[in-house]
Amino acid sequence: MRKHPVISSVLLLALFLGVLTPQFAQNTLTNPPNPERRTHILGLLRAINTAEVVYESKYRSFGTWQDLLRYQPKYFEEVLSVNGLPQTSVRSGDAPETLPGWNLRLNVHTDGQGYDVLIEDAADKSGYAALSDERAVIRECKWLQ
Repeated sequence: MRKHPVISSVLLLALFLGVLTPQFAQNTLTNPPNPERRTHILGLLRAINTAEVVYESKYRSFGTWQDLLRYQPKYFEEVLSVNGLPQTSVRSGDAPETLPGWNLRLNVHTDGQGYDVLIEDAADKSGYAALSDERAVIRECKWLQ
């Protein structure tokens, strides 16, 4: 007969500890990532890769951001229209912010035979970024914490 109170006490203790577990778990994101913004970033990165391939086949070297906007604007207009973003929001200046909240870094190698591109979501608190190069392989990354 003494067995039942011990079992019920152990069960209640286990349930109580189960409720407290989330307090000891890793910190959860207070600002969860926006998958729609990430899709837009990947779409823009694909457009840059496509524009670079077309530019390289025509001029035998990869182009800078200003060159791509000048000679291959259709790729970026398509990406913006498909994603419902205003087409006038692409900046052609030297500022790294190409679209509101996105930072772009496009470096063409000195010989023009390669490039590295990084697009960072400045609004994402996890530090989300996507990058690619002349191989057109897209990688996603985030900050180490």
